[in-house]
Amino acid sequence: MKTHNCKSMCTFSIKEKLYAQLSFNGGIIIGTYGLFQHSTTLAVLYFLYSYVGIIFLMRYTVCPRCPHLKLAGDCLQLHPSLTKKIISQHRKGPLNKYEKLLFVIVLYGILIIPIYWIKSSLPILILFLLVYGGLLLSLRFYFCRICRNTSCIQNRYVTCS
Repeated sequence: MKTHNCKSMCTFSIKEKLYAQLSFNGGIIIGTYGLFQHSTTLAVLYFLYSYVGIIFLMRYTVCPRCPHLKLAGDCLQLHPSLTKKIISQHRKGPLNKYEKLLFVIVLYGILIIPIYWIKSSLPILILFLLVYGGLLLSLRFYFCRICRNTSCIQNRYVTCS
């Protein structure tokens, strides 16, 4: 396990931020489009689930504990000033079981929910899996390895000294 001095915080590059935002938003848009072909109601519910869920994640789980935001004034997801407006209050310590459950349900629910309906359209399914699935893989195997947020359940590689 790597150990870092979390007070010497690095920031995310513009390319990293663009990749994260384009793949996150692109995945949701592709999933919504695929669902829209089956049901407008499903598409709207999925779109709302995705963005309201992410706001809940940002407000209550990982972002209030994020040293990138707190110490470096940086955020991978949004402009730091907007993220600071979304979070409820700065928190310390690990996520509790409800916060962990919320994290998993939202982040992976965005991937799992549309698959049943969009599997009938192979090009949309492949594009969705490449874009949003690619984001989840890059989070787990790239961003989580360089992230200093030790409270996040996906970050198992870095500890602060």
